[in-house]
Amino acid sequence: MGNWTFLIITDREDLDDQIYKNFAYAGAVTEPEKNVKADSAEHLKQLLQEDHRHIFTLIQKFRTEKNCRDVSPESLYSDRSDIIVIADEAYRSQYDTFALNLRNALPNAGFIGFTGTPLMSGEEKTRAEFGDYISIYNFRQSVEDGATVPLYYENRIPELQLTAATHCPDCLYGNNRYGCGHFFLSKRS
Repeated sequence: MGNWTFLIITDREDLDDQIYKNFAYAGAVTEPEKNVKADSAEHLKQLLQEDHRHIFTLIQKFRTEKNCRDVSPESLYSDRSDIIVIADEAYRSQYDTFALNLRNALPNAGFIGFTGTPLMSGEEKTRAEFGDYISIYNFRQSVEDGATVPLYYENRIPELQLTAATHCPDCLYGNNRYGCGHFFLSKRS
């Protein structure tokens, strides 16, 4: 299979921690967290030069220096062709500056995008960016597998209405010097 490095990227620290812990719990990662989680852009470059099967980072690490947002094609993090980038929450993080920086920094890497967010018709950026779907695990399958509870939608008109602030304490007691713009929700009679 080769000496591939899987670079697992997300856009939030809590997800980065969660993903590392899931890989470690499953036994896929045996290295200590500090050895495979990049704490800066420079640390990420260093990790990519070393021999790691998995590296975990945030997409925000793809900048050239502190407070600089652009990675030029000349500022490679690695030119290796045995890096596979796995982008979690791909629908959210793979279309802006950091995503372009990522591709500039790793020009020979392969890319796989994951998203648990359903895309509406006409919003197929993830598919355009990553290619055709490898696998689709939809909401219906998730409910059938017992991983998700069913979601029911009932279209109805709420029994609420907006009413003027006739019962506003500030207005009743003269405490509102700026005029009343308060509204309250009340049940329809």
